[in-house]
Amino acid sequence: MRVLQVTEFGDPSALRVAEVPEPTVGANGIKVRVEGVGIGYFDGLLIKGEYQIKPPLPFVPGSSLAGTVESVGEKVSDINVGDKVVSFAFLGGLAEKMVLPASSAVVLPDGINLQDASNFFMAYATAVLGLKDVGKVQEGERVLVLGASGTTGTTAIEIAKAQGAIVIACASTEEKRQRCIDNGADHAIDYTKDDWRKDLKKVCPMGVDVVYDPIGGRWAEPALRSMAPGGRYLVVGFVDGIASIPFNLPLLKRCAVMGVNWGAESMANPAIVPPIIKQIIEWTLEGKLNTTPEKIYSLEQGGEAFAKLFDRTSIGKIVINPSLR
Repeated sequence: MRVLQVTEFGDPSALRVAEVPEPTVGANGIKVRVEGVGIGYFDGLLIKGEYQIKPPLPFVPGSSLAGTVESVGEKVSDINVGDKVVSFAFLGGLAEKMVLPASSAVVLPDGINLQDASNFFMAYATAVLGLKDVGKVQEGERVLVLGASGTTGTTAIEIAKAQGAIVIACASTEEKRQRCIDNGADHAIDYTKDDWRKDLKKVCPMGVDVVYDPIGGRWAEPALRSMAPGGRYLVVGFVDGIASIPFNLPLLKRCAVMGVNWGAESMANPAIVPPIIKQIIEWTLEGKLNTTPEKIYSLEQGGEAFAKLFDRTSIGKIVINPSLR
């Protein structure tokens, strides 16, 4: 079967499609024909060798996946052949077939497309954990989303709007800002301008209640300075680098800085996973989320997909379909 392999850490051009033996399913496992893998910066850090865990080379990336069950182990009773499932795998998703523990998979109801569901277990789950469980966003609160036009940002816009928030999206180009508005944001501002906080103050004169920050770097401090008292600053990632923040700011702003780490939290507290995925499914069926990916790539196009992710030229949600020829 075909897989997308990382043979050396670094540039996505090093990604190669390879042939490997098809895996066999154990008593408690399921074999899935993978039909969609949502990719994000977590996968990108693994490919670059910049994540705190470095898998031994070569390895197959891909963590948030969706597919059709082809076989089940003899001890599996709650999943059947033909079921459509989503799962989090950490590694190995970018393959035509994958064997997973049955306990890690959630069966999808009718009406949800597999490619649309490919980002459920990473970008969407992170947004629900951050905005609903950690940030406790309330109806009418003002949520500022940094880097709002990519996978992480667009899912955050949707989850915040599903909770009744007023969303201010930050994006670098007119095209990206328009996509944010089309995706549900109430306002979109250019945060590459030196005086971007003036534009933010026009729409939020009293400051923002929640910041959703997958970017970090140079934008973290001005965003933190824009918070209202009682605000929650959600640290989701550091695409622009790890920020250096004057530690007196949370005191002066009377706000909290909170980390959102879906992978670590879901592994430490597995009980949080079912209700979060259930919430995503419910909001999808209710039409509150626009889960359709902006573009679907084949395995052979995997390097291109990750390159667009790294240089931040991608817009919207990205999916790689290993079954696509």
